Amino acid sequence: MNKKKACIESLAALEPNIKIRKEDDTDSEKTDTDPTPAAASTDDTKLSKSDSISTSTNCENEQDVKKCMNPRIFDDDVVKALHQAYSSMASYKEDQDGMELQVYPFRHCILPDFLSDNAFISQLEKELKNVKLKRKNNDLYKFRQSSDLNHSKSSTIHKIRSQLQLMKDFLSSVTDIPLNSTIDLFCSHYRYTDVLLCHDDELEGRRIAFIYYLVPETWNSSDGGALDLFDTDDYGQPKSVVKSILPKRNSFVFFEVSSKSFHQVAEILSEDKTRLSLSGWFHGPPFHRPPPHVEKLSPALPYGNIDEGTFYSWINTTYLISETQSEIRKRFEEDSFIMLSNFLGVEKFKELSSALCSSDIDWNHVGPANKSNTLSADKDSLPSIVKEYLRVIHSDAFFLVLSHLTGLNLHHMATNHEKSGINGESSSGSSVNGNASNPRCRSIVQKLQHGSYTLAHDTDPEVFEFSLDTMLYLGCGTDWDSKNGGGTSYIGKGDDEVLLTMEPEDNFLALVYRDKDCMRFLKHMNHRVTQLPSPGFYEINCVYYE
Repeated sequence: MNKKKACIESLAALEPNIKIRKEDDTDSEKTDTDPTPAAASTDDTKLSKSDSISTSTNCENEQDVKKCMNPRIFDDDVVKALHQAYSSMASYKEDQDGMELQVYPFRHCILPDFLSDNAFISQLEKELKNVKLKRKNNDLYKFRQSSDLNHSKSSTIHKIRSQLQLMKDFLSSVTDIPLNSTIDLFCSHYRYTDVLLCHDDELEGRRIAFIYYLVPETWNSSDGGALDLFDTDDYGQPKSVVKSILPKRNSFVFFEVSSKSFHQVAEILSEDKTRLSLSGWFHGPPFHRPPPHVEKLSPALPYGNIDEGTFYSWINTTYLISETQSEIRKRFEEDSFIMLSNFLGVEKFKELSSALCSSDIDWNHVGPANKSNTLSADKDSLPSIVKEYLRVIHSDAFFLVLSHLTGLNLHHMATNHEKSGINGESSSGSSVNGNASNPRCRSIVQKLQHGSYTLAHDTDPEVFEFSLDTMLYLGCGTDWDSKNGGGTSYIGKGDDEVLLTMEPEDNFLALVYRDKDCMRFLKHMNHRVTQLPSPGFYEINCVYYE
């Protein structure tokens, strides 16, 4: 694949009908490397393999370390009661300090008033507000985070590490998990629209996840940022949020990492408060994890027939001119992606946009939450004009037009071309004697709004074939801000670098040729979209195979 800059410069030379949307460099800043875009993480912690080191309390007297901590945590009766509740899968709440252990949807514990020294708390907060942070932004999350604080030379942070070593012994006593001396520790800042989407934290020997909150005393539910816990379905996948733990200053939350520990940090809605926290994992022996459930895709269908007059009434005639097709094909063969403006005729686009707003359409939720949160239309409920457009993009005429625009072998009349996808892998298609052997497609009509997203994940069945993605955008206007989310990004499997992002714009058709092992995701649509005249947009997505 050519460098992104070269792709953008080459497309800029095309006529106005052809447009590429450049990513917002500020909003899509990359920092640390992560093994996969959807790797497991904890509430506020780094998703990649950390450089954690073993810490020790040798430098400080244990009693001095304990002086800053709530003494009830180490009370023998409290530890015994928590252990009994934990091992018997029973809930427990301690009357004096409000410590509680709950077992639904998975075992988790809340320790209020974790530290007892207000001066120490204030000093810790001051240092964490000024710690050097890196921006974390991909399909799963958007927030700012420190490097591993095990490397910090601060005496205040050293003390909190020593306190966590004491907590390791407490946690082992409560859970019967033989934790080792490795503790990951990070500081996270979540601000307006920051989020960490659904995941289970299972990775690299992590056994107990923890979060210590230093939010303002005034933090409330309207500020967002709750730790949301999911129950699971019969396949072990996250189903719905069944409990939300609101961040409370000076509280310590922990839970056992398991194949069912799905959780998320809800989007921050406050525009002037920071969700400040320390978090990480206690490590121990690995546990058995069942194989992940893999959803089956709906079948891709061969092209059908359509009346010539109907077909020509939909497509902007500019894209049916051979000279234009040739110029577009040259750019597409070089870069593997392009956006075509004003793709549909003006009147048809207006009719289609209006029809998608119909209250008669049945919109179905598409999950599970660790992979997707979108709305898909029941095709039987679609208005006739929308059904007609779907027949157009499933027709042999449209397959042939796409062949002329891209050089792909999507029709028996198409010329055979060798093609490289955006990830650089080459394919000559599956054609024989220049003819496509099995051209087919799969379409979906989506309603995208606040909270919509999809995640890149290794079990995505779409990554096993070369494909042409097409996305028609409706209802998003002509000046969509990438800071809203809603762009479709592409990333190589096992890589952290976003190859490109296609931002929505009214009546634009995005074309992207995708390699095997190239994944895509829809960036989380954040609270900013609720302030727009039209809080979201529609996307008609069709994937074509040679």
